[in-house]
Amino acid sequence: MNDEAPPFAMTGGLVRRDGREVLAGVDLRVAAGDVLAVLGPNGAGKSTLVKALLGLIPLAAGRTEIYGVPPAAFRDWKRLGYVPQRLPMGGGVPATVREVVASGRVARQSRWRPSSAADRAAVDRALAAVGLTDLAGESAHLLSGGQQQRVLIARALAGEPDTFVMDEPTAGVDAGSQAALAATLRDLAGAGRTVVLVAHELGPLEPLITRTVELEHGRVVRETALREVTGTTT
Repeated sequence: MNDEAPPFAMTGGLVRRDGREVLAGVDLRVAAGDVLAVLGPNGAGKSTLVKALLGLIPLAAGRTEIYGVPPAAFRDWKRLGYVPQRLPMGGGVPATVREVVASGRVARQSRWRPSSAADRAAVDRALAAVGLTDLAGESAHLLSGGQQQRVLIARALAGEPDTFVMDEPTAGVDAGSQAALAATLRDLAGAGRTVVLVAHELGPLEPLITRTVELEHGRVVRETALREVTGTTT
């Protein structure tokens, strides 16, 4: 893996679904330290783009790389933290907030190593960062939509990745939770972390964004640099 390669690079990205081009001819490079917002109306292809960057959706044509490596060959997943739009509804025993957040440490644990003090401390910090410490023992699926979104953000934070990908983290989230997210992103940007987020509108996140990419009908129609990257990598 090339340590100098950017977190994400896509060239000529094409995604087809049911015979229709959902993404077409997308060229995108996300530099280390970027706080990039992917904007556009419903159906523009925003979520498809970030999932294709992660390799969760295959390209029909073009190429995408994660730190210089095609997604199928990428192995250093602890460098990435993904925040989906909603908490997955799985079967079995409902997980507590702390258990969901602790699952963000899995990529940093060996198969045979139990949870360590460092793991527990990282989970504690993540819960505190999103204001969920007092709800750590509650069932995650019984929380409000905004609280569940904060659980997913905490799960990504617990993994201490270099790059975060957030798919509409403010959708359906109250103003207080949006402000908490903005404060968390401010800390991440200040530490030089890379953030790619999907949004309809930026709201309180706008001062943190270094660059925007706007999609319409699966194509990039505009890129705007808002400010210089100021964070330092750690």
